[in-house]
Amino acid sequence: MERKYAARSSWKRIVKRDYRELYLETTSFTGYVTRLDMIRVTDPLSVRYSGQEIQIAGDGYSWLQQFPAGQKHVITTMFNAHGQIVQSYIDICLRHGRDTTGIFWDDLMLDLVLLPSGEYFVLDAEELETALTAGEITREDYDRAWKEINRLQQQIRSAEFGPGPLACAHDDLFRQTNKSR
Repeated sequence: MERKYAARSSWKRIVKRDYRELYLETTSFTGYVTRLDMIRVTDPLSVRYSGQEIQIAGDGYSWLQQFPAGQKHVITTMFNAHGQIVQSYIDICLRHGRDTTGIFWDDLMLDLVLLPSGEYFVLDAEELETALTAGEITREDYDRAWKEINRLQQQIRSAEFGPGPLACAHDDLFRQTNKSR
């Protein structure tokens, strides 16, 4: 299991960045929300799903991360330079929170990608298997990861879960606070 941080300060691809965070308690969301603006990158980054290539990082891109209190996942919604969502990447985690280094999550390897079209993909199941076999995670952690992924998939299928509208609302909050800076 790897601890990851929202600021992604070790990511050398980003040459110029802006990073901000908020803690929110609203009727629709409680937890931390962060925004990483990639003002300038060394190289754009693209991923491929089912033969479809999607750029997820580049000059002017931003990543909005939501850390919902009490949940076993972190949602990273990736916006292109025109402010359009290109994908939502959901990391399944053991826990998330804040320590002296910043906002973190303890990654359980298993991930879910949701595209604006509604298509979704489960990623890194092999990594989770390998971590279990190598003793890096417990059987309980393994089962928790699959339980969370299955719960999210069911919510996507029944239209109970779709991070887009909430991510856009949170993105607007950052834009408003940016104007007042």
